[in-house]
Amino acid sequence: MKRKHNEVWMWSSTVSVTQDVDTTEQNEKMGPSPKKRNTLKNYFDRSSKYPDGKTKQNLDNKYVRMIAVDMEPLRKGEHEGFRDFVNALDSRYEIPDTTILKKKLLPEYYENVKQKLVIALSKAEHVSVTTDLWTSIANEGILSVTCHFFHNEKLIAPLLEFVKMEGSHNAENIASMLDATLSKWDIRSKCEAITTDNAQTMINAAAKLHIRHIPCFAHTLNLTVSDSFAVTCLDQILKKCKSIVTFFKMSTLASDKLRAIQRELNKPELKVIQEVPTRWNSAYHMLQRIVTMKTELTLALNECNRAPPGVNADEYLIIQETIQILEPFDLATTKISGESYITLSLIIPLIRGIKTKLVEVESQIVTESGNKILLCMKGSVDKRLSPYESRTPVVLATILDPRFKKKGFKTSDDEKRAGQWLEKAYASHLTKERLAVEETQPTPSTSSGTSNDLLGFLDVPDVSTPLSNSLVDVRQYLEKPVIDRKECPITYWKYTNNKLKELAMLYLCIPASSVPSERIFSKAGQILTERRNRLKEKRLNELLFIKQNSCYFND
Repeated sequence: MKRKHNEVWMWSSTVSVTQDVDTTEQNEKMGPSPKKRNTLKNYFDRSSKYPDGKTKQNLDNKYVRMIAVDMEPLRKGEHEGFRDFVNALDSRYEIPDTTILKKKLLPEYYENVKQKLVIALSKAEHVSVTTDLWTSIANEGILSVTCHFFHNEKLIAPLLEFVKMEGSHNAENIASMLDATLSKWDIRSKCEAITTDNAQTMINAAAKLHIRHIPCFAHTLNLTVSDSFAVTCLDQILKKCKSIVTFFKMSTLASDKLRAIQRELNKPELKVIQEVPTRWNSAYHMLQRIVTMKTELTLALNECNRAPPGVNADEYLIIQETIQILEPFDLATTKISGESYITLSLIIPLIRGIKTKLVEVESQIVTESGNKILLCMKGSVDKRLSPYESRTPVVLATILDPRFKKKGFKTSDDEKRAGQWLEKAYASHLTKERLAVEETQPTPSTSSGTSNDLLGFLDVPDVSTPLSNSLVDVRQYLEKPVIDRKECPITYWKYTNNKLKELAMLYLCIPASSVPSERIFSKAGQILTERRNRLKEKRLNELLFIKQNSCYFND
């Protein structure tokens, strides 16, 4: 090519493949030009593999992250279809061997994300954690620990540990493992609270660590709803609904008949939902779906052999009233289960909202059974939810949320008490801050001798007490109007000069539920399946760590 067609050789060596070339002008000067992608340079470039450099490392990292985030098997690179697809995209990239992935690439990526988390935790002033226990498919006890703090003006919830728990699941062992985890990440002194379910062992473990305990509000809501199911009339209806759902779940003929009827009636082809005790609000969703499919279910049951008895008109009326009663609890559970926004300050306003909705629903209840269910629900709310309104962290988080302040409380007495608690907590915070400053600064020396200035006594600086400072700052904060509920409290505190924001950051980072830890178990259940039940604890921890945390610390 160089000897016989030197002009073409020089052109293919100097012109970029992606450069826009005026082919008409070239044809006039050089004659027909070769196709851009068929130059010798491109041919040899595409036939060789990427060397061990920056490009190869970047592609390997993307591959590792895909395996973890999409919960793909570690042997994904051995699948023929996937290899063909990657080769078609870029033939120069060679998918790493499974052994290299497990022993080198995955641990390296894990360490990279881990170091970024360590740096972020070192800059955080206050953190809170959630924890929970889970039994894996391999019948092993697993403890998960998630951490919650403000990073780059956002609330994040990275996973700290997902570790197998040996021995008895008592308070001593749980406290020991939590203490080791907090010490490992160097956040033992920064940890402000631990949010767990209402199990006594978790409460005792937090007490042994001398860290305040926050009972999971979502779990408490579920217990509150479960109390209403003990009412005899509702219990019988729930059993009947469960038998109907089970019938359609177990019988293909019944399912086919139901779908055929839905098509004839031009209704969406919905499926029945089964109530599962461990899934919150699943009974509510089951009843809601049965009411939505009322006509189709009735027709299908009448046409199926050995079908269970259907729901009659009176029972449907009770179900509809029950749905009205349960709806605010479902909305509250969804709202309180977030992990990317502040939740602790929502507890008291949500309790107030639930009580208000129950009063509104009362006028719409017409059946005797509905009134019994509502009465039982009100009693359960007072028993299980009202204690949250007197918990110091919950009260302070609510009043320090600029969306609520005093408006989140029900009575003027509650508002007054919240203001007093805030002044007291802020005064204590200022006292600790002043003592810390005095320890680092030398004591000023007093001048000896007498002064000829008769007004020298005026030079003595004013001594303000933490209580007086707290009164001023708290009053200044509370007198300003609340911000819109759609606005972010973190943004508000970022641009305020009130030193209350230091206390606000302390309480607003505490999660109201242990849902973040339970979500880790859901992800683990999708990874640790029957086909992958021999996955090692270390490997599972690395995969979950990358999946949960790479979104916070991904370049």
